Amino acid sequence: MTIPTYLDEFNPPQRILMGPGPSSVNPRVLQAMTLPVLGHLDPQFFQVMDEVCEMLREVYHTENYMTVPLSSTGTGAMEAACANVLERGDRVIICRNGFFGDRLGDIAERCGAEVIILDFEWGAPVDLQELSDALDRHGPVKAVGVVHAETSTGVLTPMPEVVDLVHRHNALIIVDAVTSLGGHDVRMDDWDIDVCYGATQKCLGAPPGLAPISFGPRAMEVINTRPSKVQSFYFNLKDLESYWNQTRAYHHTTPISMTYALRESLRMMMEEGIDNRIRRHARVAGALRSGLEALGIGLMAAEGYRLNPLTTALIPEGIEDGAVRSRLLNDFNIEIGGGLGQVRGKAWRIGLMGESARETNVFAFLSALEQILPDLGYEVATGASLSAAQRALVDYDDGGVLP
Repeated sequence: MTIPTYLDEFNPPQRILMGPGPSSVNPRVLQAMTLPVLGHLDPQFFQVMDEVCEMLREVYHTENYMTVPLSSTGTGAMEAACANVLERGDRVIICRNGFFGDRLGDIAERCGAEVIILDFEWGAPVDLQELSDALDRHGPVKAVGVVHAETSTGVLTPMPEVVDLVHRHNALIIVDAVTSLGGHDVRMDDWDIDVCYGATQKCLGAPPGLAPISFGPRAMEVINTRPSKVQSFYFNLKDLESYWNQTRAYHHTTPISMTYALRESLRMMMEEGIDNRIRRHARVAGALRSGLEALGIGLMAAEGYRLNPLTTALIPEGIEDGAVRSRLLNDFNIEIGGGLGQVRGKAWRIGLMGESARETNVFAFLSALEQILPDLGYEVATGASLSAAQRALVDYDDGGVLP
């Protein structure tokens, strides 16, 4: 009789997670998840909730009281952002310069909004003039959705000018910061962002399962005065507000152990310093980019708009995507991501996020790549990528300048 494998103990391998998420999790965070489970209405757990919200406000650089972790991944936060501020018939412009702009538009449409997609080249940021023209052409517009850090292309769109433009047209700005929160500056109040959401499994360094979101005064005014009910019960902000910030009224059973994990990962961020964490991401990203370019591997994102937590590398001609990623995983225990959408099979997405944003991971990956590529017919100069990465680290330490 064959014994079912599900009766066996599961022992997952200790991967080096260098994909688009999740990132590696520090043992301190994993240990926090083993603490005794409290009830979601226990006064002791309310203290944990308050501390998590307080630290999230630090990360967002905001005073917004409605800054909470939703019981979902980043896509759930994307849905919550749209469901709460958009009503049927509202006109919304979605800036699409990658896969996740497309998803944001899909969700807005499912909320009943009239969605206008504004397309930009994959690998380039949102163009201010094109957005300005679209706002003039399609106004009045209720909201504009922008992906700050486009995880499919490795592009970072500068936000302050975009936010200012959107507000001059009396529209709300919805910002996807899933891959930038904790790895780049995200200044909710200084930039005057209305809605901004992220996720725990990337630069914040916790497992997937919670999604921080923050609503500014304009967004809260829209939510508090909307004539129609929010279409989602689960993501209805008014009920979530009652649980997180007001009467502690039951809404749903929040993931207790995941909240412990987020609290610990945020404590680690506070210990490191938010600015120091951002610099750490910049430092290792510069080393990775230098190493890839030393191998003759191009980068998809335009120079000056490159995302530090995630680098999108163009696969050399004649190299099969799956063969490289399979070797990395099976022979070197390293996970990276493949391309999405129109760059599927044409790009690698290499993440250096949170706990994974370490120079040791950069050298492990580049060393593995130098061994794999020659076997597939792509010549490399042995050690070239490692030397380039090392020089980039030294240059950054000397002057804080990215290559």
